[in-house]
Amino acid sequence: MENLIYDIISWVGLTICIGAFFIKDVFWLRLATLIGCSLLFVYYSHIAIPQGVISNLLVLLINAYYLLRFAAARKKAANTDVAPAALKPQAE
Repeated sequence: MENLIYDIISWVGLTICIGAFFIKDVFWLRLATLIGCSLLFVYYSHIAIPQGVISNLLVLLINAYYLLRFAAARKKAANTDVAPAALKPQAE
């Protein structure tokens, strides 16, 4: 039964990673890849395949890094007091 659970984890992770190729929005692409690689990392750790563990861990860390940068840039943009040009009053 335990092996069946890990097999399901691997299939879900693989499906998410393959599905990520069809995502155009960079944020959702990175998030989907992060989730898929996390699941595959768990699976490869369970079956003790070092290449799978290392490759999925690296992709997971790369996507986590860029998601954190995205969040920081978004937070910085939200904290600025600069109004978009369309919202600034027009000088007459």
